Amino acid sequence: MTNIAESLILAFTSPDSGNTTALNRRESLLHYLQHPPVAPGELPGGTDSPSAKADYDHRRMDYYSGGIVLATDSAMKGKLMLTRAFQENRARNSGHAGVILSGDSSLGKTTMAKRLMSWVLAEYTKQVPDWQQFEHVPVMYIEIPPGSNGKALLKEMAAFFGLPALTRDSMTDLRTKVVAAIRRARTQLIVVDELHNLAGRSSGLGESVDLLKGLHNDVNATFLYCGIDVTTSNLMSGARGQQLSSRFAVLELKRYVWSDPSDRASWKKLIRGFEQMLQLRDHPVKTLDEHARYLYDRTGGSIGSLGRLLTGAAIDLVQRGADSERLDPAVLDGYTLDLTAENFYRNVLTRKTKKDKTATELVMSA
Repeated sequence: MTNIAESLILAFTSPDSGNTTALNRRESLLHYLQHPPVAPGELPGGTDSPSAKADYDHRRMDYYSGGIVLATDSAMKGKLMLTRAFQENRARNSGHAGVILSGDSSLGKTTMAKRLMSWVLAEYTKQVPDWQQFEHVPVMYIEIPPGSNGKALLKEMAAFFGLPALTRDSMTDLRTKVVAAIRRARTQLIVVDELHNLAGRSSGLGESVDLLKGLHNDVNATFLYCGIDVTTSNLMSGARGQQLSSRFAVLELKRYVWSDPSDRASWKKLIRGFEQMLQLRDHPVKTLDEHARYLYDRTGGSIGSLGRLLTGAAIDLVQRGADSERLDPAVLDGYTLDLTAENFYRNVLTRKTKKDKTATELVMSA
């Protein structure tokens, strides 16, 4: 571990690059959706220039860091549900339909939202090729601040469009500005992330929920909500919750279950998908087939944790110029994941140790 740490070099971001990845601002969101990180392909044969090799490796690491998005069954289902919501909203002026992505943290809700935003923008570009010339903003993304009230939420929306939010502006003033901006921009999809921040009993949170409900009728856009365990929170209870549950389809993102044959097959397919996208020099697809259960134990069946483990370990290999670009349990064990995944793996090892100890005691007592 010490030798690995000594061989790593920090890769700093540049604030002057003009390529900010913030999703909650119009310019950077549209830039990201139009210029996502792409796989660099293969290094041309016979290329032995150190600078060319370094540039190739940097492009690979950038791609690993933010460009790998797999077409999972959940992603396809999300696309179908969003398509139906758009269809339902075509001629409505009230009671608009929408979609909620709900689930534990690390299950890829925001990643799926980014995939859906990219898809909506691509479809809009097919139908309105000159949308940039007309200053349209087909998709919008905001995050709900903790402890949000109506005014704070409107300020987030105003900031997305770069609108001034003056101290003297009332909620009505801000709402007028935001609604006008959304209409003017012909916004088709509004993604509201961190929806769980509205779960609670304070009047400010209820005010934010009522504001969002009102915006459904003020603008023609379709809403996509993302949040942690939305369906089990008080957001879905009472009169406000009834309105959400009666208008919004919910896609529950769940961890894979190893004991379920279908989940187990999907999990192995997911691993192969990552292997193919990583394009490591010495790592052919199916190398990790025999380690599928290990990867499940390491990540708790979370697609988000699996992605971080495989891409993070791949970045380590490339960054330190490892002699072999091959992922195996020895390499993956050296990568520390999120606390939830690490605790899951620790519990797996503890159970295995107890089981082995019990088996040994039974043999010795026989």
